[in-house]
Amino acid sequence: MEFTFESIQLTADDLKDLVARHASAQELYSPTAPKPPIAQFGWRDRWWLNNSASQQVAIHYWFFESHDAARTAADEGRVRLSAKTVLTFSGYDSIYQPPPNSEHGLGDVVWQAGANFLFVQQALVVLVAEIGGEVSEETTLHIAQKILKKIDDAVTSR
Repeated sequence: MEFTFESIQLTADDLKDLVARHASAQELYSPTAPKPPIAQFGWRDRWWLNNSASQQVAIHYWFFESHDAARTAADEGRVRLSAKTVLTFSGYDSIYQPPPNSEHGLGDVVWQAGANFLFVQQALVVLVAEIGGEVSEETTLHIAQKILKKIDDAVTSR
């Protein structure tokens, strides 16, 4: 992976159709911390949509050494992303489950919890999460697809 965080991070210009305002930023640990695989870099941007603090989205980015490490971290870390669980055939599991269909367009490694999307692309794990129940699944999916496009564009331009 040779692209940079700045080449894939969403900006206010990328989110102008959602009238987004950058509210905060924070460096993050790996979703599996303190267990391996440990992210090389993690970051969260919080956005207010439609000029409203009640419509918040948090975008988490985690960079790993390889696609396998990213996939492992996302799969193992999804239990830490929410205290909520769902009953599955094997017992209780993370609320982040494979989407019911493949219409999301986010690649082959994707988990969804309501309007929240967790996906792996290259050696990167991305979580697009709404905060407070005021942002629709359609909107968070739209944001996740924008990030995926930036990742794909960065990979093809290197």
